[in-house]
Amino acid sequence: MAKGEELLRMPWHMVLGEAVDEACQRNRLVQHERVVGQEERRHQYWSAKLTSLAGSADRFLAAGLYGYQIANAAELVRDHDDFELERFQKMLLEVFYPLSEDFLANHNGAVVTNYWTNWDLCNMACVLAIGIFCDDKTMVDRVVEYFKHGVGLGSIRNAIPVVHDDGLAEWLEAGRDQGHALLGVGLMGTFCEMAWNQGIDLYGYDDSRFLKGAQYVAKWSMGGDVAYTENTREKGAINGWSGTETATDAAAVDPAMTRPIWAMIANHYTKRRGLSASYLTRIAAKTAPEGGGGDYGPNSGGYDQLGFGTLAFTRDKATAGGTTASPSASAASVASGSTDSSGSAGMSDSSRPPSSSPGVQGASGDDLAATGSSDLPLWTAATGITAVAGGLLLLRRRGQAGYDAE
Repeated sequence: MAKGEELLRMPWHMVLGEAVDEACQRNRLVQHERVVGQEERRHQYWSAKLTSLAGSADRFLAAGLYGYQIANAAELVRDHDDFELERFQKMLLEVFYPLSEDFLANHNGAVVTNYWTNWDLCNMACVLAIGIFCDDKTMVDRVVEYFKHGVGLGSIRNAIPVVHDDGLAEWLEAGRDQGHALLGVGLMGTFCEMAWNQGIDLYGYDDSRFLKGAQYVAKWSMGGDVAYTENTREKGAINGWSGTETATDAAAVDPAMTRPIWAMIANHYTKRRGLSASYLTRIAAKTAPEGGGGDYGPNSGGYDQLGFGTLAFTRDKATAGGTTASPSASAASVASGSTDSSGSAGMSDSSRPPSSSPGVQGASGDDLAATGSSDLPLWTAATGITAVAGGLLLLRRRGQAGYDAE
Protein backbone atom coordinates (compact mmCIF):
# COMPACT_ATOMS: atom_id res chain seq x y z
CA MET A 1 0.00 0.00 0.00
CA ALA A 2 1.36 3.39 -0.94
CA LYS A 3 2.14 5.80 1.87
CA GLY A 4 -0.53 8.31 0.84
CA GLU A 5 -3.19 5.60 0.54
CA GLU A 6 -2.36 4.34 4.01
CA LEU A 7 -2.50 7.83 5.47
CA LEU A 8 -6.01 8.37 4.15
CA ARG A 9 -7.22 5.60 6.45
CA MET A 10 -5.70 7.21 9.54
CA PRO A 11 -7.44 9.74 11.83
CA TRP A 12 -7.25 13.33 10.55
CA HIS A 13 -4.89 14.49 13.31
CA MET A 14 -2.37 11.79 12.35
CA VAL A 15 -2.73 12.44 8.63
CA LEU A 16 -2.49 16.19 8.91
CA GLY A 17 0.12 16.01 11.63
CA GLU A 18 2.37 14.25 9.16
CA ALA A 19 1.30 16.66 6.43
CA VAL A 20 2.09 19.78 8.42
CA ASP A 21 5.37 18.31 9.59
CA GLU A 22 6.27 17.87 5.93
CA ALA A 23 5.05 21.40 5.17
CA CYS A 24 7.28 22.80 7.90
CA GLN A 25 10.24 20.73 6.80
CA ARG A 26 9.61 21.66 3.18
CA ASN A 27 9.52 25.30 4.15
CA ARG A 28 12.77 24.85 6.08
CA LEU A 29 14.48 23.10 3.17
CA VAL A 30 13.42 25.46 0.42
CA GLN A 31 14.26 28.58 2.43
CA HIS A 32 17.70 27.02 2.92
CA GLU A 33 17.94 26.33 -0.80
CA ARG A 34 17.10 29.94 -1.63
CA VAL A 35 19.74 31.30 0.72
CA VAL A 36 22.60 29.06 -0.42
CA GLY A 37 21.57 28.84 -4.07
CA GLN A 38 20.81 25.13 -4.30
CA GLU A 39 18.17 23.88 -6.76
CA GLU A 40 17.04 20.62 -5.15
CA ARG A 41 13.34 19.74 -5.75
CA ARG A 42 11.11 17.62 -3.57
CA HIS A 43 8.12 15.87 -5.07
CA GLN A 44 4.77 16.98 -3.65
CA TYR A 45 2.32 14.11 -3.37
CA TRP A 46 -0.29 15.37 -0.92
CA SER A 47 -2.50 16.87 -3.59
CA ALA A 48 -2.82 13.44 -5.20
CA LYS A 49 -3.74 11.64 -1.96
CA LEU A 50 -5.57 13.90 0.48
CA THR A 51 -9.30 13.94 -0.22
CA SER A 52 -11.07 15.10 2.95
CA LEU A 53 -10.84 16.08 6.61
CA ALA A 54 -13.34 14.70 9.09
CA GLY A 55 -13.74 14.21 12.81
CA SER A 56 -14.59 16.33 15.83
CA ALA A 57 -14.74 20.12 15.90
CA ASP A 58 -10.95 20.04 15.87
CA ARG A 59 -11.16 19.39 12.13
CA PHE A 60 -11.68 23.15 11.78
CA LEU A 61 -8.42 23.80 13.62
CA ALA A 62 -6.70 21.29 11.34
CA ALA A 63 -8.09 22.95 8.23
CA GLY A 64 -7.14 26.42 9.43
CA LEU A 65 -3.66 25.83 10.79
CA TYR A 66 -2.46 23.25 8.29
CA GLY A 67 -4.27 24.87 5.37
CA TYR A 68 -2.48 28.20 5.67
CA GLN A 69 0.86 26.48 6.26
CA ILE A 70 0.60 24.07 3.35
CA ALA A 71 -0.44 26.91 1.02
CA ASN A 72 2.60 28.87 2.13
CA ALA A 73 4.93 25.90 1.68
CA ALA A 74 3.49 25.29 -1.80
CA GLU A 75 4.08 28.92 -2.73
CA LEU A 76 7.78 28.28 -2.31
CA VAL A 77 7.80 25.71 -5.09
CA ARG A 78 4.89 26.71 -7.33
CA ASP A 79 7.24 27.75 -10.12
CA HIS A 80 9.18 24.47 -10.15
CA ASP A 81 8.81 22.49 -13.35
CA ASP A 82 7.67 19.33 -11.55
CA PHE A 83 5.07 21.01 -9.36
CA GLU A 84 1.47 20.27 -10.38
CA LEU A 85 -0.04 23.65 -9.57
CA GLU A 86 -3.63 23.06 -10.67
CA ARG A 87 -3.87 19.80 -8.76
CA PHE A 88 -2.58 21.45 -5.61
CA GLN A 89 -5.01 24.35 -5.99
CA LYS A 90 -7.83 21.82 -6.38
CA MET A 91 -6.86 20.15 -3.11
CA LEU A 92 -6.78 23.47 -1.26
CA LEU A 93 -10.13 24.53 -2.68
CA GLU A 94 -11.90 21.20 -2.12
CA VAL A 95 -10.35 19.92 1.13
CA PHE A 96 -9.21 22.86 3.25
CA TYR A 97 -11.14 25.92 2.08
CA PRO A 98 -14.71 24.57 2.53
CA LEU A 99 -14.11 23.79 6.21
CA SER A 100 -12.57 27.18 6.98
CA GLU A 101 -15.24 29.04 5.03
CA ASP A 102 -17.99 27.10 6.78
CA PHE A 103 -16.50 27.72 10.21
CA LEU A 104 -16.35 31.48 9.71
CA ALA A 105 -19.93 31.51 8.43
CA ASN A 106 -21.53 29.09 10.89
CA HIS A 107 -19.07 28.38 13.73
CA ASN A 108 -19.92 24.69 13.74
CA GLY A 109 -23.53 25.41 14.67
CA ALA A 110 -22.52 27.06 17.93
CA VAL A 111 -23.10 30.47 19.46
CA VAL A 112 -20.55 32.64 17.68
CA THR A 113 -18.62 33.43 20.88
CA ASN A 114 -18.39 29.74 21.82
CA TYR A 115 -15.04 29.55 20.05
CA TRP A 116 -12.07 31.58 21.23
CA THR A 117 -10.14 34.02 19.07
CA ASN A 118 -7.56 31.58 17.68
CA TRP A 119 -10.26 29.38 16.10
CA ASP A 120 -11.36 32.26 13.91
CA LEU A 121 -7.85 33.47 13.19
CA CYS A 122 -6.45 30.16 11.94
CA ASN A 123 -9.41 29.75 9.57
CA MET A 124 -9.09 33.36 8.43
CA ALA A 125 -5.41 32.73 7.68
CA CYS A 126 -6.34 29.60 5.72
CA VAL A 127 -8.92 31.41 3.58
CA LEU A 128 -6.56 34.30 2.89
CA ALA A 129 -3.62 32.04 2.02
CA ILE A 130 -5.73 29.92 -0.32
CA GLY A 131 -7.31 33.00 -1.89
CA ILE A 132 -3.86 34.37 -2.65
CA PHE A 133 -2.42 31.06 -3.82
CA CYS A 134 -5.41 30.47 -6.11
CA ASP A 135 -5.59 34.10 -7.28
CA ASP A 136 -9.17 34.45 -6.03
CA LYS A 137 -9.73 38.15 -5.40
CA THR A 138 -13.29 37.67 -4.13
CA MET A 139 -12.10 35.21 -1.49
CA VAL A 140 -9.41 37.65 -0.37
CA ASP A 141 -11.82 40.60 -0.23
CA ARG A 142 -14.33 38.63 1.82
CA VAL A 143 -11.91 37.46 4.51
CA VAL A 144 -10.31 40.91 4.78
CA GLU A 145 -13.79 42.29 5.40
CA TYR A 146 -14.26 39.63 8.09
CA PHE A 147 -11.01 40.76 9.76
CA LYS A 148 -12.49 44.24 10.02
CA HIS A 149 -16.14 43.60 10.82
CA GLY A 150 -16.66 39.86 11.40
CA VAL A 151 -19.01 38.61 14.09
CA GLY A 152 -16.55 36.06 15.48
CA LEU A 153 -13.89 36.62 18.11
CA GLY A 154 -11.14 36.70 15.48
CA SER A 155 -12.17 40.03 13.95
CA ILE A 156 -9.88 42.73 15.21
CA ARG A 157 -12.23 44.62 17.51
CA ASN A 158 -13.42 41.41 19.12
CA ALA A 159 -9.93 39.97 19.51
CA ILE A 160 -8.64 43.31 20.87
CA PRO A 161 -11.71 44.81 22.56
CA VAL A 162 -10.27 47.52 24.81
CA VAL A 163 -7.67 50.17 23.97
CA HIS A 164 -5.97 52.04 26.81
CA ASP A 165 -4.50 55.54 26.88
CA ASP A 166 -1.00 54.15 27.47
CA GLY A 167 -0.94 52.70 23.94
CA LEU A 168 -1.67 49.11 24.95
CA ALA A 169 -4.81 47.21 23.99
CA GLU A 170 -6.21 44.17 25.76
CA TRP A 171 -5.94 40.82 24.00
CA LEU A 172 -9.17 38.98 24.78
CA GLU A 173 -7.57 35.55 25.04
CA ALA A 174 -5.12 36.78 27.67
CA GLY A 175 -7.99 35.99 30.02
CA ARG A 176 -7.73 32.34 28.95
CA ASP A 177 -4.04 31.42 29.03
CA GLN A 178 -0.66 32.48 27.69
CA GLY A 179 -0.21 29.75 25.10
CA HIS A 180 -3.42 30.49 23.24
CA ALA A 181 -2.83 34.25 23.43
CA LEU A 182 0.60 33.80 21.82
CA LEU A 183 -0.96 31.59 19.16
CA GLY A 184 -3.52 34.29 18.38
CA VAL A 185 -0.95 37.07 18.09
CA GLY A 186 1.11 34.92 15.75
CA LEU A 187 -1.90 34.13 13.58
CA MET A 188 -3.03 37.74 13.36
CA GLY A 189 0.52 38.76 12.47
CA THR A 190 0.59 36.12 9.74
CA PHE A 191 -2.74 37.36 8.40
CA CYS A 192 -1.55 40.97 8.37
CA GLU A 193 1.73 40.08 6.65
CA MET A 194 0.03 38.09 3.90
CA ALA A 195 -2.41 40.98 3.37
CA TRP A 196 0.43 43.51 3.34
CA ASN A 197 2.07 41.68 0.47
CA GLN A 198 -1.17 42.04 -1.49
CA GLY A 199 -1.14 45.80 -0.94
CA ILE A 200 -3.55 45.82 2.03
CA ASP A 201 -2.36 47.41 5.27
CA LEU A 202 -4.11 45.62 8.11
CA TYR A 203 -1.14 46.17 10.39
CA GLY A 204 -2.14 49.84 10.43
CA TYR A 205 -5.90 49.29 10.40
CA ASP A 206 -7.97 51.06 13.07
CA ASP A 207 -5.10 53.26 14.26
CA SER A 208 -2.67 50.32 14.40
CA ARG A 209 -4.88 48.37 16.77
CA PHE A 210 -2.88 45.19 16.23
CA LEU A 211 0.32 46.97 17.29
CA LYS A 212 -1.32 47.93 20.58
CA GLY A 213 -2.60 44.39 21.15
CA ALA A 214 0.76 42.81 20.31
CA GLN A 215 2.56 45.24 22.63
CA TYR A 216 0.14 44.28 25.40
CA VAL A 217 0.78 40.55 24.96
CA ALA A 218 4.54 41.11 24.74
CA LYS A 219 4.61 43.07 28.01
CA TRP A 220 2.35 40.55 29.76
CA SER A 221 4.34 37.56 28.48
CA MET A 222 7.54 39.02 29.88
CA GLY A 223 5.91 39.22 33.32
CA GLY A 224 4.67 42.80 33.20
CA ASP A 225 1.45 43.96 34.83
CA VAL A 226 -1.39 44.67 32.41
CA ALA A 227 -5.00 45.75 32.82
CA TYR A 228 -7.78 43.34 31.89
CA THR A 229 -11.47 44.17 31.64
CA GLU A 230 -13.79 41.50 33.00
CA ASN A 231 -15.90 39.99 30.24
CA THR A 232 -18.42 37.21 29.83
CA ARG A 233 -18.85 35.23 26.64
CA GLU A 234 -21.78 33.07 25.70
CA LYS A 235 -21.20 29.38 24.99
CA GLY A 236 -23.26 26.58 23.58
CA ALA A 237 -25.07 25.39 20.49
CA ILE A 238 -27.76 27.29 18.65
CA ASN A 239 -31.13 25.84 19.75
CA GLY A 240 -29.22 23.55 22.10
CA TRP A 241 -27.34 23.75 25.36
CA SER A 242 -26.13 27.15 26.55
CA GLY A 243 -23.87 28.64 29.17
CA THR A 244 -21.46 31.44 29.89
CA GLU A 245 -17.82 31.83 30.87
CA THR A 246 -16.37 34.89 32.59
CA ALA A 247 -12.73 35.99 32.46
CA THR A 248 -11.84 38.40 35.25
CA ASP A 249 -8.12 38.97 34.86
CA ALA A 250 -5.16 38.23 32.63
CA ALA A 251 -3.91 34.72 33.25
CA ALA A 252 -0.61 33.87 34.91
CA VAL A 253 2.38 33.66 32.59
CA ASP A 254 5.69 31.90 32.29
CA PRO A 255 8.24 34.41 30.93
CA ALA A 256 10.20 31.49 29.48
CA MET A 257 7.30 30.46 27.23
CA THR A 258 7.71 31.58 23.64
CA ARG A 259 6.65 30.98 20.08
CA PRO A 260 8.40 32.05 16.84
CA ILE A 261 6.05 34.98 16.25
CA TRP A 262 7.78 38.17 17.32
CA ALA A 263 10.44 38.93 14.71
CA MET A 264 7.94 39.45 11.88
CA ILE A 265 5.71 41.78 13.92
CA ALA A 266 8.55 43.74 15.53
CA ASN A 267 10.36 44.27 12.24
CA HIS A 268 7.22 45.50 10.54
CA TYR A 269 6.43 48.16 13.08
CA THR A 270 9.93 49.25 14.14
CA LYS A 271 11.91 48.81 10.92
CA ARG A 272 9.50 48.81 7.98
CA ARG A 273 7.31 51.53 9.54
CA GLY A 274 9.86 53.18 11.83
CA LEU A 275 7.58 53.22 14.88
CA SER A 276 8.49 52.82 18.54
CA ALA A 277 7.43 49.49 20.04
CA SER A 278 9.58 48.86 23.08
CA TYR A 279 7.91 45.66 24.29
CA LEU A 280 7.97 44.11 20.82
CA THR A 281 11.63 45.04 20.45
CA ARG A 282 12.52 43.49 23.78
CA ILE A 283 10.63 40.24 23.32
CA ALA A 284 11.88 39.79 19.73
CA ALA A 285 15.46 40.18 20.97
CA LYS A 286 14.78 37.80 23.85
CA THR A 287 13.42 35.05 21.59
CA ALA A 288 15.97 35.43 18.77
CA PRO A 289 16.99 33.57 16.77
CA GLU A 290 13.61 32.04 16.04
CA GLY A 291 13.44 28.40 15.05
CA GLY A 292 10.87 26.62 12.92
CA GLY A 293 8.32 23.83 13.07
CA GLY A 294 9.23 21.22 15.65
CA ASP A 295 11.64 23.46 17.57
CA TYR A 296 8.96 24.41 20.11
CA GLY A 297 7.78 21.01 21.27
CA PRO A 298 6.78 17.71 19.66
CA ASN A 299 3.01 18.24 19.86
CA SER A 300 0.77 20.14 17.47
CA GLY A 301 1.38 23.47 19.24
CA GLY A 302 5.03 23.28 18.22
CA TYR A 303 4.00 23.51 14.58
CA ASP A 304 1.39 26.30 14.65
CA GLN A 305 3.78 28.80 13.05
CA LEU A 306 6.28 28.18 10.28
CA GLY A 307 8.86 30.23 12.17
CA PHE A 308 12.35 31.38 11.12
CA GLY A 309 11.23 34.98 11.61
CA THR A 310 14.69 36.25 12.60
CA LEU A 311 16.06 34.99 9.30
CA ALA A 312 13.11 35.96 7.15
CA PHE A 313 12.13 39.37 8.50
CA THR A 314 15.16 41.10 10.03
CA ARG A 315 15.71 44.29 8.07
CA ASP A 316 17.38 47.67 8.24
CA LYS A 317 15.25 50.51 9.52
CA ALA A 318 13.40 52.33 6.76
CA THR A 319 14.53 55.84 5.94
CA ALA A 320 12.12 58.72 6.53
CA GLY A 321 11.35 58.91 2.82
CA GLY A 322 10.80 55.16 2.60
CA THR A 323 8.37 54.85 5.49
CA THR A 324 4.89 54.68 4.04
CA ALA A 325 1.43 54.52 5.53
CA SER A 326 0.47 51.53 3.44
CA PRO A 327 1.92 49.11 0.90
CA SER A 328 0.77 51.34 -1.97
CA ALA A 329 -0.70 54.76 -2.37
CA SER A 330 -3.95 53.29 -3.65
CA ALA A 331 -4.30 51.28 -0.46
CA ALA A 332 -3.94 54.25 1.87
CA SER A 333 -7.63 54.29 2.70
CA VAL A 334 -7.41 50.69 3.86
CA ALA A 335 -4.88 51.74 6.48
CA SER A 336 -6.97 54.65 7.72
CA GLY A 337 -9.05 52.42 9.98
CA SER A 338 -12.36 53.73 8.71
CA THR A 339 -15.19 51.32 9.48
CA ASP A 340 -18.65 50.61 8.25
CA SER A 341 -21.22 51.66 10.85
CA SER A 342 -23.82 49.30 9.44
CA GLY A 343 -22.75 46.49 11.79
CA SER A 344 -20.77 43.30 11.94
CA ALA A 345 -20.20 40.76 9.26
CA GLY A 346 -20.31 37.02 9.05
CA MET A 347 -18.26 35.25 6.43
CA SER A 348 -21.00 34.34 3.96
CA ASP A 349 -21.96 36.74 1.19
CA SER A 350 -25.60 36.68 2.26
CA SER A 351 -24.94 37.74 5.86
CA ARG A 352 -22.20 40.33 5.59
CA PRO A 353 -22.87 44.03 4.93
CA PRO A 354 -21.38 45.68 1.85
CA SER A 355 -17.76 46.59 2.36
CA SER A 356 -17.04 50.29 2.66
CA SER A 357 -13.35 49.77 1.97
CA PRO A 358 -11.65 49.40 -1.40
CA GLY A 359 -10.89 45.97 -2.75
CA VAL A 360 -7.52 44.33 -2.87
CA GLN A 361 -4.89 46.71 -4.14
CA GLY A 362 -1.97 45.35 -6.10
CA ALA A 363 0.47 46.54 -8.67
CA SER A 364 -1.22 46.92 -12.01
CA GLY A 365 -0.85 43.83 -14.13
CA ASP A 366 0.25 41.58 -11.29
CA ASP A 367 -1.54 38.64 -9.75
CA LEU A 368 -2.68 38.23 -6.16
CA ALA A 369 0.76 37.51 -4.82
CA ALA A 370 2.00 40.84 -6.12
CA THR A 371 2.27 43.92 -3.98
CA GLY A 372 2.21 47.63 -4.63
CA SER A 373 5.03 48.11 -2.16
CA SER A 374 8.50 49.19 -3.15
CA ASP A 375 9.72 47.81 0.17
CA LEU A 376 11.53 44.64 -0.87
CA PRO A 377 12.52 42.91 2.38
CA LEU A 378 15.92 41.33 2.80
CA TRP A 379 16.84 38.30 4.81
CA THR A 380 19.58 39.42 7.12
CA ALA A 381 20.57 36.70 9.54
CA ALA A 382 22.84 37.21 12.51
CA THR A 383 25.46 35.22 10.62
CA GLY A 384 25.60 37.88 7.92
CA ILE A 385 23.65 35.91 5.31
CA THR A 386 21.67 38.33 3.17
CA ALA A 387 19.41 37.25 0.32
CA VAL A 388 16.39 38.63 -1.46
CA ALA A 389 13.26 37.25 0.19
CA GLY A 390 10.99 35.24 -2.03
CA GLY A 391 8.63 32.34 -1.75
CA LEU A 392 6.38 32.36 1.28
CA LEU A 393 3.02 34.09 0.82
CA LEU A 394 4.12 36.15 3.81
CA LEU A 395 6.99 37.40 1.63
CA ARG A 396 6.24 36.48 -1.95
CA ARG A 397 5.93 38.92 -4.85
CA ARG A 398 5.05 37.21 -8.08
CA GLY A 399 5.21 38.74 -11.52
CA GLN A 400 2.68 36.62 -13.35
CA ALA A 401 -0.47 37.61 -15.22
CA GLY A 402 -2.65 39.97 -13.25
CA TYR A 403 -5.92 39.59 -11.48
CA ASP A 404 -6.75 43.17 -12.43
CA ALA A 405 -7.79 41.76 -15.81
CA GLU A 406 -10.82 40.31 -14.01
